[in-house]
Amino acid sequence: MLDRRTIVLADGSVRSYFALPPDYQDFTPPPRPPIGRFGPPHELGRVGPMSPDGFRGREDHPFGSNSMSMKRKFGFGEERDRDRDGDEFARQKQQLLQYGNAGAGANLGSGTSSPFRRDDEFRNSKIMRAGAGFDSGGGSNNVGSRQEVQIDPPIMKAYLHFIKLIYENPNQKKNYLENGKHLQCLVCGSYALSDSLGIENYRSSKEFPDMHALVMHTYNSDNADLRVDHLGLHKALCAIMGWSFMRPPDSSRAYQHMPAEEAAAYQDDLIMWPPMVIINNTNTGKGKDGRMEGLGNKAMDSKLRDLGFSGGKSKSLYSRDGHLGITLIKFASDQSGLKEAMRLADHFEKDHHGRRDWARVQSITTDKNEESNPNLVMVDQRTGERRRILYGYLALASDLDKVDFETRKKVVIESKFEKLQPSM
Repeated sequence: MLDRRTIVLADGSVRSYFALPPDYQDFTPPPRPPIGRFGPPHELGRVGPMSPDGFRGREDHPFGSNSMSMKRKFGFGEERDRDRDGDEFARQKQQLLQYGNAGAGANLGSGTSSPFRRDDEFRNSKIMRAGAGFDSGGGSNNVGSRQEVQIDPPIMKAYLHFIKLIYENPNQKKNYLENGKHLQCLVCGSYALSDSLGIENYRSSKEFPDMHALVMHTYNSDNADLRVDHLGLHKALCAIMGWSFMRPPDSSRAYQHMPAEEAAAYQDDLIMWPPMVIINNTNTGKGKDGRMEGLGNKAMDSKLRDLGFSGGKSKSLYSRDGHLGITLIKFASDQSGLKEAMRLADHFEKDHHGRRDWARVQSITTDKNEESNPNLVMVDQRTGERRRILYGYLALASDLDKVDFETRKKVVIESKFEKLQPSM
């Protein structure tokens, strides 16, 4: 008499479970057992249709004092508890939408009968935090600032995808950061491939008046096919705005308040991959043709070797006006390459030539005093030789607008903490 039912999870997968049909009370009750060695029928307890009141107040029932838990487990009294089950479903949905409970020991939907239970998925869920135990690598001391958060791999993948999509478009990035108007959902407004027809369908996207409205849309989307992407975009929007994705967004906007250190830690965790270090102030002045000149790739590689760094490969950036004063140092796409990139970034940071130092120098520098600025040019008192002071830091997602087009398209965004974990 049980009905097979299905439920769609936040990752878009479908689970089946069994429940009593709505008209289960209309079923013909089974025949009463004959009197035998077990005594008269009344000693076996009530026999007949299962109803919400069937076990209430009966201490001698075979299920004992756990009758209520058994009722929930097997679906007894479904109509009576529909509202309660709806509340329970909403609670578990909220937990799932928040990408898991904070803490490594969180276990969403535990129990063999829970439709949310999927041991292999939750066992392999990724845990992100501020990277306790390693340096920030590039001018930030936000180690340990982030909460430990359990994130499903599909949502993590979507999150990193949308982080890059936002940061690689300067106008879009500016519009989001300034909490601009006429914002569109990147999920609803993207092209999607039809699984059955293999054709492209354009999903139109309505405009939202501000970031709060857009965040509410991404968090509360009921489209099962796009739910994972919406949750990934929700997390990405909160990360770039410095808001908490752990708090459900509501009209109070309490989720928009997060400690500055924690917000900065999330930004510092989003690195370009392969790992890179951005070195600024590598230009050397204008040449005879009026074009800007600077350190070439071989010259920069030689400087790095002199400093004790031989694992990176230099790439100087140019425009139609010449050298841009920026050199990218690309490292291997593995954990050893990341650690070497972090070591180089730490070298600049310890010399007070890191990210924040470069931002401070830029704020007080004009084109007119650049050559005489002691923060940019060092003069050897003995020989009179002028030498550029280099500033370097680990390349983050927020630096995508600083790199060249080719690099911007080839790199992906990864979690620094994840990449530093021991390989399984």
